[in-house]
Amino acid sequence: MRQQQQQPRTPATDADEIIPNVWIGRWEVALNPEWLAAHRIQSVFNCTKTAPFHPSVPNQFRVPVDDNLQPAEIKNMEIWAPEIAFKILREFNAGRAILIHCHAGMQRSTAATAFFLMVLTGRPLIQVMYLIQSRRPVAFRPTPNFAPAMRAFEEQVRTLILPRAAPQRLL
Repeated sequence: MRQQQQQPRTPATDADEIIPNVWIGRWEVALNPEWLAAHRIQSVFNCTKTAPFHPSVPNQFRVPVDDNLQPAEIKNMEIWAPEIAFKILREFNAGRAILIHCHAGMQRSTAATAFFLMVLTGRPLIQVMYLIQSRRPVAFRPTPNFAPAMRAFEEQVRTLILPRAAPQRLL
């Protein structure tokens, strides 16, 4: 029986830059002081209930959501959506490099990034999902677990948020 050798991970596979200074990644990269320093990460959004923060990061935000496909956790993500979007936006507008992570960098962190990008750009959910997947191919795989929360927030953005603010058209 031949054993398959596991390929070593590199920062490029652990985290991907979605727009300048906004990264999505796995939990391991959030604890890698060399990676954090090399990318000048000043703010971390930790989309888990228990994963630790690295002490070198001055701005730490927890999004306490489990990725277990339970309706209560999907609703939890929906409830957190406005706060997530606007806290990421605040850090982004302050010029801080941001890492948004969950366990695998595939579901919770990508949903959080989608919330932020809908507010930042004024684009619909499907467009920000395509953008995220174009930069991080594992995003939302195999299907978006938090689709109901993202669709509900998209409706809030369309009907409540965008009518009150002119979006930045960066993308």
